[in-house]
Amino acid sequence: MQVFKKASQAKLKEVARRQASPPNNHRQGLTQLLQNKIKRLNFWKNRLSILLEYGQRAATMTDLDELLVILVEEAKTVLNADRATVFLVDKKKRTLWSKVAIGTETIRIPMDKGIAGSVVGTGRLLNIKEVYKDPRFNPEIDKKTGYRTRSILAAPLRNKKKEVIGVFQVLNRKGSANFDNQDEEVLTLLADQASGVVENAQLYQEIRKTAYETIIRLAGAAEYKDHDTKAHLWRVAQYSGILAEELGFPKEWVENIKMAAPMHDIGKIGVPDSIINKPGKLDPSEWEEMKKHPLYGSEILKDPENELMQMSASIALNHHEKWDGKGYPRGMKGEEIPIEARIASLADVFDALTTKRSYKPAFSLEETVAIIESESGKQFDPKVVAAFQHCYPKIAAVRENYRGQNDEPTPSAVPPEEN
Repeated sequence: MQVFKKASQAKLKEVARRQASPPNNHRQGLTQLLQNKIKRLNFWKNRLSILLEYGQRAATMTDLDELLVILVEEAKTVLNADRATVFLVDKKKRTLWSKVAIGTETIRIPMDKGIAGSVVGTGRLLNIKEVYKDPRFNPEIDKKTGYRTRSILAAPLRNKKKEVIGVFQVLNRKGSANFDNQDEEVLTLLADQASGVVENAQLYQEIRKTAYETIIRLAGAAEYKDHDTKAHLWRVAQYSGILAEELGFPKEWVENIKMAAPMHDIGKIGVPDSIINKPGKLDPSEWEEMKKHPLYGSEILKDPENELMQMSASIALNHHEKWDGKGYPRGMKGEEIPIEARIASLADVFDALTTKRSYKPAFSLEETVAIIESESGKQFDPKVVAAFQHCYPKIAAVRENYRGQNDEPTPSAVPPEEN
């Protein structure tokens, strides 16, 4: 009995010892499990850090094209993907479009076709591990580009009304592995993050578009009061933007001058129609009245509170000043003249010379270019003229693609005194 008792106590001690000190292979298993958990936590910490970093950048952006580039960079980094695309829905054309899928060209695909179209239709995430086995996949883009798509992970973008406004898509996870459940979770987070900033950028873009159309209409009511006013104002806006871009101004400034330049002659609302539309040269008294329109424009736009209206007021007041100091209304000289007015001045003269008016025929492009070059250092800032020479093909293309009703050039035209 005593022997049995001692044996039982020995067995209990052995069991206790084993429980206190698991076998070596068991300890290794626990260590590996802990390491895997730490690795997974670090993995998510890294991804969330990147998401927050990109989210902060994206939240401050209002330019849709730049925002899409940021989102694509984020997706490729976070998901270790070879390529990424953000498709946006165009309801009017019933297409999905993107500027950052392949190269810089805008691409469009039918809204109800392909894997992205399926995501739009169902509103559900898709993880396709072998795309060439999926009947929804269209291999034509691969054929055109030489790229080989293996796998696609795609998630819907939704607006505040929960409507699908686009698709966030990543291609070919780097390495041999396909996109997994964790990647699905991350892309869902990314899509949720992207949806809000994309919707805000689209809204901002729509507001600017509406404001631009309103400015064109308002300025047109004050300008020449003829059928071609809208065409003239639109072209002056485009020319000014092209020149500003050539001169190296930031994109927001370029967009502002495109909206401000059409306001250059808003002051003509204070000039009698008989002077505005008089065929032929103005007499001295009429000319003195016409020269007041920059002051009228400045009065209309005075005391602006935002940058765009400040630029509009500056252009309205100063666009008839000349580099050599012989302009009006204040006789400013050289760089005393605000740069936005120097740009808009050349854009306005280029369009005025190449457009038929009630008091003159139109000049040819060749004659107009020669006149502008001859006025470098006189009427125009030499730097702006140099920029005009460099970007002339873009300006000529705008001129060719957007003519008004009476814009046919007449090579034999004689330049009148510029009003």
